[in-house]
Amino acid sequence: MAVTTQGIKLDEDTQARLKSAAARLDRTSHWFMKKAILNFIEKIEAGAGIEELVATELLEKDARRHSIARRLCKDCSIDDLN
Repeated sequence: MAVTTQGIKLDEDTQARLKSAAARLDRTSHWFMKKAILNFIEKIEAGAGIEELVATELLEKDARRHSIARRLCKDCSIDDLN
């Protein structure tokens, strides 16, 4: 199985929180991120939607920042994507 390196941008506060959380479990930051990603993938494969992964009050902001459909559709509003 081929392995590919992926990058993730984290602000300083999030990086510090990640290092602290990983250290509390006596694990590396790499281990922590990989487990978090696999956890999300498993939830989605089991049928979870975005509502189960992102707090309801943050969904609109999340869609504005991270929706692939929104990025591909110039001049779309959030209502156009539902």
